Amino acid sequence: MVPKDGSRRQYLTLIALEPRDGTLSAEVLVSYDPTQAVARRSLGHARECGLIVPAVLQKPAAIFEGLRSDEDEDPRGYGWRCYCGLPEKSYRADGAAAPPYRGQVYLVFIDDEGVAYNWRWERADHDNPTVPLNHATRFKQRLL
Repeated sequence: MVPKDGSRRQYLTLIALEPRDGTLSAEVLVSYDPTQAVARRSLGHARECGLIVPAVLQKPAAIFEGLRSDEDEDPRGYGWRCYCGLPEKSYRADGAAAPPYRGQVYLVFIDDEGVAYNWRWERADHDNPTVPLNHATRFKQRLL
């Protein structure tokens, strides 16, 4: 959550596609804390955070709003976005580039204050590999 004093010192700011007008004008904040936690897991996770997350935010294949069900769901639900993309690469634990995971899509979850709070690979829909499995019931609306 962005502090009430408006300070953004503990955040990185990324530019994302604004689905309402198609411009690269949306700001997404990424807290240093989750970024450092990801880096401690593996070099591969750190590369995903630094390379895949910005790419998916800027060139998403789909954007959904209003999470209906997710382990990180806000009880208010509406206003939260999920950016979906098919990265050109994945990264192994040692940081080496590899082909993307077959049958999976990369998701970046953003809360209603513009803070990215989770990002990960998930199983893709069998009929449309650019969106996650069960997307029709998982989100309230598709913006892109």
